[in-house]
Amino acid sequence: MATYAEKDYDSNNYNSQRPRYPPSLYKALFDYHQGDRDLALDVGSGPGVASFPLLQYVDKVIATDASPVMIQPGIESISDKHKGRIEFKVSPGEDLRDVVPKSSSVDVLICAEALHWIKHEPFFQEAARVLKPGGTLAFWGYIEPRFVDFPEADKIYEKYVFEDPQYMGPCWIQPGKDFLRYFFDDVHPPESEFKDIEKWDYYPEKKQKRTAYFLGDDKYTMQKFRGYLGSFSAVHTWRKRNPNATVDIVDLMINEMKETCAWTDDTEINTEWGTTYIFARKR
Repeated sequence: MATYAEKDYDSNNYNSQRPRYPPSLYKALFDYHQGDRDLALDVGSGPGVASFPLLQYVDKVIATDASPVMIQPGIESISDKHKGRIEFKVSPGEDLRDVVPKSSSVDVLICAEALHWIKHEPFFQEAARVLKPGGTLAFWGYIEPRFVDFPEADKIYEKYVFEDPQYMGPCWIQPGKDFLRYFFDDVHPPESEFKDIEKWDYYPEKKQKRTAYFLGDDKYTMQKFRGYLGSFSAVHTWRKRNPNATVDIVDLMINEMKETCAWTDDTEINTEWGTTYIFARKR
C-alpha cells in the first residue's frame, strides 16, 4: 500500500487505466444483500472505481483509503448530482473508528481490488464492528490478464511481473500481492462473525462458465496494455529503483510480446482476467 501513498504516484493514471467492475457484479451483490440500503462503505477505495456505482443501490457511500494521493481523483470526480451522497476520507482499512465511530451502522461494506494490501484480521474485526446484523461484507479482485490462444504471451507476462528478479518480482509488497495472485484462497472471513459465505472464482485457462464478475476484452491491444501496466505499483517502484535504465520495463515486456507473437500496437487480442469475489453476511 505504501507505493500508492507516495506523492509522485500517478493516481489519475490509475483511475483512467484500471478496469471497471461490471454491472452484473453489483447486481449479484445486491441480490445477495438482504438488509437496508442506507449506507455503504468502500474500504481501500482509491479514486472510487467501485464507490460511485454503489450510488445506484444505496442512499449514501463513504469511500476510504489510507492514501490521500489515491482518493484525490475521486474527490475531484464528485458531480453536483452526487454531492452529499458520497464522501472520500483518509483512513486505514484496519481502523475505521475515525470515519465510522458508530458500531452496527453500515449496511454494505466492500473492498475492491484492495484487501491484499490490508491486514486481514483487524480488517475483519472492523467490518464486524461497523456492519449491522445481517449486513453484507463483499471483497473482490481481478487477478492477472490471460491472452487467449497465446500461451507464449502469458509466459512472458509471468516472467516480467513475477518470476525474473531483474524485473517486477522484487518490487511487489508481499505477502499482499500473492494473496490476490492466488484468488484470496487463504483469506477467510471469520465464521464466528459471518455466515452464508460465498466464493466465486473465474479462471480463464479453464474455460468454465462465467461468473457474475467477468472481465474480458476481445479487442484488447498492446496500446491499452501499456497504459494498464503503467498503473502497476511494481512498475512505479521498478522505475524508481532503475532511474538510469536505457529501456523502460513496460517497453521491454511489450516489445518481447510483440516480437514473439507477431503483434503490433493495434493487433486485437482476446484477453480475459481471472476474477474472484466473496460475499458474507454479518451474524
